Amino acid sequence: MRLFDEKVFLRLLLVLASVFFAAFIPEILSTREHLIWAVPYILADFFLVTVAVLYRFPVIGNRKRMRDDVEITSPTPAPTPIRDFKKDLMERDELFQMMVDVSSNGFWTFDVITGKVYWSKRAIKLLQAQSSPIQDSFDLLKERIVESDWLRFKDELKLALETGEKFNLTVSLLDGAVDSKLQVSGHVQLNEDGHPIRIVGALDENSDKQAQEKQNYYYVYQDALTGVYNRKFFLEKLKVDVDMALQRPDYLFAVALLDIDRFGAINTSYSINVGDNVLRVVADRIKAQCRVGDTIARIGPDVFAIVLHDIQKNDDSDVKSIVRRIHSAVKQPIQLEGRELYIGVSMAVALNREVDCVEDIMANVTSSLREMKKSVNHGGIQFFSGGIREKAMRLYKLEFDIRKAIQAQEFVLFYQPIVDITNGNRIVAFEALVRWNQSKSKFISPAEFIPIAEETGLIIPLGAQILKMACTQAKSWVDQGFTDIQVAVNFSAKQFALDNMIDDIKQVLLETHLNPKNLKLEITEYTAVCEAEKTVKLMNALSSMGIQISIDDFGTGYSSLSYLKRFPIHTLKMDKSFIDHVTDDEEDASFARMVIGIAKSMNLDLIAEGVETESQLEFLKAEGCKLIQGFFFSKPLSAENAREYLQQHYIATKDLPVADSSANDIPVIERSTMGTNNYIM
Repeated sequence: MRLFDEKVFLRLLLVLASVFFAAFIPEILSTREHLIWAVPYILADFFLVTVAVLYRFPVIGNRKRMRDDVEITSPTPAPTPIRDFKKDLMERDELFQMMVDVSSNGFWTFDVITGKVYWSKRAIKLLQAQSSPIQDSFDLLKERIVESDWLRFKDELKLALETGEKFNLTVSLLDGAVDSKLQVSGHVQLNEDGHPIRIVGALDENSDKQAQEKQNYYYVYQDALTGVYNRKFFLEKLKVDVDMALQRPDYLFAVALLDIDRFGAINTSYSINVGDNVLRVVADRIKAQCRVGDTIARIGPDVFAIVLHDIQKNDDSDVKSIVRRIHSAVKQPIQLEGRELYIGVSMAVALNREVDCVEDIMANVTSSLREMKKSVNHGGIQFFSGGIREKAMRLYKLEFDIRKAIQAQEFVLFYQPIVDITNGNRIVAFEALVRWNQSKSKFISPAEFIPIAEETGLIIPLGAQILKMACTQAKSWVDQGFTDIQVAVNFSAKQFALDNMIDDIKQVLLETHLNPKNLKLEITEYTAVCEAEKTVKLMNALSSMGIQISIDDFGTGYSSLSYLKRFPIHTLKMDKSFIDHVTDDEEDASFARMVIGIAKSMNLDLIAEGVETESQLEFLKAEGCKLIQGFFFSKPLSAENAREYLQQHYIATKDLPVADSSANDIPVIERSTMGTNNYIM
């Protein structure tokens, strides 16, 4: 309850003031003559009374009455915060991880106790290993740098653990460009006992200004893939060496060519990327075995050249030692993408003793390499000798003549009969054999020009010419009434590998109007199994056209029965080398029986080629082989003589005894039922 109200007190004062003022009004008026002077005083007194009674005074402060029935409790004190040390640690680790990831350097750590390695995201990016699975070991580094740098890194790491000192080295990326080099450094962390517990390392892009300037200077002379010199630099440097040898008769140097055998198969079987990595590894191994000052260059897709400068000994022992060392190192297995690759290399070496120009020494070493790759020493080392050069010149001339002969259509076909000895020596097919009619009185054997044609790629236009000639001749015989005769044409591996092979064969059949049942294609066993998946598709396409397929030289390759089972083939041809001694060599006889058994079990025709004696014929006949090709019946015949042979030995299928074809163990020849007007699919 309030004890004093200032508004009431003020009103009372105003009322008292008005009463006091009214009491003096009569005395004031007594001094005035007129009553009009009393009006202002009366109004002023009235105003005071009105204000005292009616005026609402403003509220000053909070004048509301306070409730005394409300109990106010004291506020609850705030709880003391409890610190989450685990969360703090996680946040600290996360902050550290973010700092590592945003850094321009890559970081790695090696735990000595567990052996585990941590790689930051930046380190993985610098190693160009974003697509590789995350690894907690040094295998990530091993797979991304060249072999020699990996070995140096291992040595530096071992030394750092032993001495506790930090290390720093430059490494080259395996998949990178020439300038893709990284600086790898490491610092050893020791415990209180002085034992290493961890290595903390960094990866950084190599920014060596001097190295960058050197790279820019030699940019035009370097091979972008392997980092060694290119062909341009090699030839210019070789010219310098030749000039020096002319001025210094005692100056001896050697040129070695290294060729990777069957390099194309690596690209085909794996990938171009794997092939590129193989080239980088080979280049790195060559550099590791050469001396300081020797020149290494890549002068072809799979060919490296090495110039061994200033040979000290005049007996060539220095050269032989270095070349053998290089050859041995390059042949070692290569670990790439989790697989182990084995490569073969062929090397040829020539010295500058008898030459005075770059062209001569390159011709010498090139001819040596070419000669060696065709010999039994394939995959070895060949030193140049005078006879090789002359032979190489002859081969070069032969290659030139083959090109001219293809254009002039100097190649002709001869035809060797294939007879069925169970049906009166009936002829069932001819094999088309090419000869080079270089002059009217001289035919060149295919053994002389086919290898050169294969090596130079001329076998492709030559093979196309042979196929068309054989189909034209076969169509001529069919039109003369020999409707069941077949002509077998050999296809090389390079022809079989052409993407447009099927279309080319269809085009020839369309142009010659030959029914596909009269054509048989022969491919070697090696060609068939070299790319099995592709071969199956091609064979299925050919077979669906009605063309029969024969595996030539069966037994000389390494095919498995599982491959033969997948191939839609019709005929096996047993190689002559196994026929020659079937009567006097039990091993050859056993092999011949085995091949005959395979053909029977797989329901395939079997042709024994190269039969020359009656004893060979009797053996094959006794073992159940009925299709024979060889000099015993006929040598290869010209087209005119082949027609005469047909007239004497041809029997149409419809004229054969019905029981004869069903009683044989091996079908005569599987024939297409496709009509002559509907044979192109």
